[in-house]
Amino acid sequence: MYKNTILFFASILLVAALIGGCQKIEKGFISDNIYYNVNPFTVAQGITTVSAGLVIDGSTTPVNVKLLGIRELATGKDAGSYFLKPDTIRAYKGSISYNDSTLALLSAKLKDSAIAPFSINPIGGRLQFTQATKFVPLGQYTIDVQVTNIRGTRTLTNACKINVVGSIADSLLYLAYNHSDAAFTTFTTLPASTLKCKITRNATGPDKIIYVWKDKNGKNFNPANGEITGRPSRPSFADWDPYYPVTKTDTSLEFRYPGGVPQFPIFNDSKAYPSGFSGGLHYYSVSGKHTDIGMNCNTTFTINYYIAKGTFTITTILTDVTRVP
Repeated sequence: MYKNTILFFASILLVAALIGGCQKIEKGFISDNIYYNVNPFTVAQGITTVSAGLVIDGSTTPVNVKLLGIRELATGKDAGSYFLKPDTIRAYKGSISYNDSTLALLSAKLKDSAIAPFSINPIGGRLQFTQATKFVPLGQYTIDVQVTNIRGTRTLTNACKINVVGSIADSLLYLAYNHSDAAFTTFTTLPASTLKCKITRNATGPDKIIYVWKDKNGKNFNPANGEITGRPSRPSFADWDPYYPVTKTDTSLEFRYPGGVPQFPIFNDSKAYPSGFSGGLHYYSVSGKHTDIGMNCNTTFTINYYIAKGTFTITTILTDVTRVP
């Protein structure tokens, strides 16, 4: 009796093992909670931007991601014609240095490339935006994606909202101010806030960068009369823009520049000052002969232009001096 009982249970275990051995063992894991951590994701027109990949919540890697669609958030209208159609942009095909100091040499380092504004990295799902986003209308959009790994597939509807905002045309990165004697041997540093510096852009104007200096009463200093000069032993803007001669007028210094380049200034070090003055740093002095304090008023700038198109005007008001004609 005891022996028969043992044989009975052994038979049951054997049958269970055989049945279990016929069942397919699932491989890997795919989560129901896959998402983009930064949502909405903001993109400035014309600026190369890349997001982090999807948060996969322990899903087995590799995770393959496919874009299913992109739509206007408010209307649901397909926006693929904005984001997925290649547009022509100007890009560098080699590194640029101060040796590329003529339009011919610069042009040899530039090429027109046809690239789409948006793509998704198929491994991990990073959102990738190119300079061609400058052609995408401002607004809010949303995307659907498909996520696949060894275990299966998930469809993420409205996986991430995308905010396309206007790009920053320019940025004043550094501003400094001091007074000095005529020989530039004795200096008195003043707060940069003593200067009121404003950059304006006319998008439809000629490709120029115009510098204007005014006294505290709004009177223009006259570069054509020698009232504005480059500071000795320091770079001026001409060192960053060797492509055209500077024009001196009664109210301004004017620089033409090669429009359509990805950014300006183009190179990081100048030829005359290869070290210590990188990144577009430039110096100008208001002559002490034309200030009521009898001292040179020295202004220093670093400005980047992220949209190299149109007319930029840099107006600097010296709030502590009066012009003497």
